Amino acid sequence: MSAPRTLTFFGGAATATGSMILLEAAGAKVLLDAGLFEGDLDATAAKNRELPLDPSKVDAILLSQAGLTYAGRVPQLVRHGFSGAIHATQATRDLAAVLHTETALVHPGNAAEAEPVYSLADVVTSQGLFVGQPFHRPVHLRRNLVFEFIDAGHILGSATIELRTGEGGSHRIVYSGCLGRPDSPLLRDPEPVLGDVDTLIIGGPFAHATHRSFGEAEEQLATLVRSTVERGGQLLVPSASIGPIHEFVRALQRLWREDRIPGIPIWLDTPAAISFSTVLRLHPEAMARAEDAYRATTGGPFDQALIRHAAEEGMREELDALTGPAIIIAPTQMGDTGRAAHHLRRLLPEARNTVLFTAFQEEGAVGQLLEAGVNRVVVEGTEVEVLAEIETLNAFSGHADGEEIRHWLRQLGEVRRAFVVHGDDLAVAMMVTILREEGVRDVIVPREGESFPF
Repeated sequence: MSAPRTLTFFGGAATATGSMILLEAAGAKVLLDAGLFEGDLDATAAKNRELPLDPSKVDAILLSQAGLTYAGRVPQLVRHGFSGAIHATQATRDLAAVLHTETALVHPGNAAEAEPVYSLADVVTSQGLFVGQPFHRPVHLRRNLVFEFIDAGHILGSATIELRTGEGGSHRIVYSGCLGRPDSPLLRDPEPVLGDVDTLIIGGPFAHATHRSFGEAEEQLATLVRSTVERGGQLLVPSASIGPIHEFVRALQRLWREDRIPGIPIWLDTPAAISFSTVLRLHPEAMARAEDAYRATTGGPFDQALIRHAAEEGMREELDALTGPAIIIAPTQMGDTGRAAHHLRRLLPEARNTVLFTAFQEEGAVGQLLEAGVNRVVVEGTEVEVLAEIETLNAFSGHADGEEIRHWLRQLGEVRRAFVVHGDDLAVAMMVTILREEGVRDVIVPREGESFPF
């Protein structure tokens, strides 16, 4: 008699953050993602402190991408006993080294004390467990458990994970934590997954949205930059330091080269002086045009003409003292902590400034409150008056919208059962609707901690 097979949803259930799903099959315990929770600082700090399982009993971790809410918890699991292999695409492996280093430096353990959830020593230990895998290479975890990565087109190295388990791979699972947008100027389109699917696990924080085209988004961005500069203000973009923000930076450089915005500095205020462009050059396989990795920097994806790195010695003090126009990109993407919180306290009280959100904002996060139009907001314990202009431009989020997800779904065969994860109530409800409209009869929205046999 075969051992029972189950899926348990520890994160990403009824929320867009904290992605972590436990797959038990073929005698193995495998985590699909291991992310941190974001949003309301007090609530998420407590959840990030508590581990819902014993890491020492987990055999392997499969990462769909190097985002904080998908991979940010890995060194914490290592700290508490995990010693198995961490499988990721080669680009995700390299970006995770940046992500985990920055998280150890700046991510708070709770609202009262700025203690990270893991140390740099834990980061170094976890790096020794990573196994970089190319796309489309089947990897056997057990005799009857095999997986492979398929390009998801969301951020550099992001992947849809296909797993087969049971005798002869009789049960096929497809986990799409986060699909990217087609027609990106930088990254490849999300790859289709062909054939029937027994269990689909799918997320889509912008399933309810309709994004502007990249061209339309660039024109709106140019307008925002010009109006902020005319007021003598600064444009703050709370964002993860890796991921879709680099397509945003590339758009800014291109707009300047085309004389559509002034040549003001673009400050990257990140805690680790590690260049994303260097990592990107190492992974042309994930780029829309691989040969771009080897071309000159001027005007291309590696254009650094306007870039300033605040992590360099003395530069952060220069940035804080800056009074003239500038664009500042600083983590975290929801504005609750880190350098983004620091700049929000500094810039929100002045009407000449603009705060631009490009990423999904979890309920209760500072960013979500600002998008809702509050007049005052508490940022890391300090109440701040909101006079700055608040804008949202989700086209640069890197996430597929509802119709883009629908197009990807239509390339699948029959889907026998689907679980909807990674979104707020509105996004989840729309994803359920899309799935049912596309013929999936058995659609489940799991709750945190809920298990399902398959």
